[in-house]
Amino acid sequence: MLERALNAFWILLGAGAAWHAWTLGLTGASGPESGLFPLLAAFIVMGAGLVLLSKAPLNPRLPRGAALRRVAGVVIGLAVMAAALPYAGFAVSGAVTMLVLLRTAGSSGWVESVMLSLASVATVIWIFGHLLGMILPRGPWGW
Repeated sequence: MLERALNAFWILLGAGAAWHAWTLGLTGASGPESGLFPLLAAFIVMGAGLVLLSKAPLNPRLPRGAALRRVAGVVIGLAVMAAALPYAGFAVSGAVTMLVLLRTAGSSGWVESVMLSLASVATVIWIFGHLLGMILPRGPWGW
């Protein structure tokens, strides 16, 4: 029962976010507006809620031990990125967060984690900053 209520919550949250994103505007004369990407994210949340609602309840158990450390690492990493974004900029906070996420949730080594975090941040900056012309938060160093 609780699981079905939680799945319904995700559907309603996605619907509310989609409605709000629609009011922000989706496209304009210069390309995507500020509501396009939140609308896509809202559809993903709604779709995930619908898929989970259509499946039978699984009686999930709370994570313990290493699984709990992975969940805590992801939550703390994303919270630190949200807090550091205005001060350190996207490049630094994104790279550090990706490194923390890869080390806590994944099983990759240090070299692979550093290479993947730098490559992913560079790719995001190239796609959103240069191709789409969106302004990403810059740190005190100007990048």
